[in-house]
Amino acid sequence: MFSGSARLLRRIAVTVLGVAVLGVGIAMLVLPGPGFLVVALGFFILSLEYEWARSRFEQARTKAADLADQAAGRPLYSVFTILFGLGMVAAGIWWALDDGLPASGPWTGGSIIFSGLVVLATMVVSLWQAHQAREHGQPTPAELLERREHTERQERDGHQERAGGAATAPGSPGSRP
Repeated sequence: MFSGSARLLRRIAVTVLGVAVLGVGIAMLVLPGPGFLVVALGFFILSLEYEWARSRFEQARTKAADLADQAAGRPLYSVFTILFGLGMVAAGIWWALDDGLPASGPWTGGSIIFSGLVVLATMVVSLWQAHQAREHGQPTPAELLERREHTERQERDGHQERAGGAATAPGSPGSRP
């Protein structure tokens, strides 16, 4: 009897925490912060109890990694992302210490600092992976992503061409006058 109650309490706690983290992540998609990473974390928490959340977690994790790899593949994006992360840490410190700011305090400042640190850590990992790949003469994650997107685009275009019928150029043997 107790194990059934404990299981139900665990499921409720995981659900509430997962939905809350997912909500914060969704908000961060339009607000400053690592939105896709927090969405992935929310789905990860939910995946502890729900099978449907496991595939969503993998999709969100892949999207977050792809975005970080794209940023690592372009020096200007890398610099911007690092400056953004450092700016978030500075803003978080300011928000934690300045009582005159709206919703200021250690929790708000701490969450902004945490978000900035997540952005920086993600960027560092992506830059490290790109460096390792180059060092071993392998394609970087950003290059692999570009190849995958190019292949998917070609497959999609080929599928659309097959579905709509091949168009013929004017004056070619299959064209009508």
